[in-house]
Amino acid sequence: MTEAIDEIHRRDRFAFGANWAHFLKTLDEARIARAEESLQNMLGLKRLEGRRFLDVGSGSGLFSLAARRLGATVHSFDYDPQSVACTLELKRRYFPDDEQWQIEQRSVLDRTYLKGLGTFDVVYAWGVLHHTGAMWQACEYVADLVASGGALCLGFTTTRAGPAAIG
Repeated sequence: MTEAIDEIHRRDRFAFGANWAHFLKTLDEARIARAEESLQNMLGLKRLEGRRFLDVGSGSGLFSLAARRLGATVHSFDYDPQSVACTLELKRRYFPDDEQWQIEQRSVLDRTYLKGLGTFDVVYAWGVLHHTGAMWQACEYVADLVASGGALCLGFTTTRAGPAAIG
């Protein structure tokens, strides 16, 4: 997907993957355990065996790794090629040759691609969709991927000008 690389070179988009590559140098067992605990608390589950987990905009791959370690079948994708490389690196380190963890470079705005994925018990898009330039469309698309009785985990970052910033 050279389009993403071209956008980064034109400075039309931020190269998130470079930050994630640096983060992986500091990743340790304690951080992985905190990610696992975060998922457990968010979902109210101790284990994810028998569940399908979709990591939309996988970034570093940390939460894909956490879900896989908790027993989920994981599908990760990201638009940024360096982010995909980071997720692939975590799979290589912790789950080499594991058929229960698939990783792709794709866009959350590619509706045809998304429809081909099926549904998931957990759709996780944390700190991602607001970077697409089409946040509400992306929200609609990922909501369609949640299986009946499943969970949609969304996180957004916003800035809001307070009184001091206005004056």
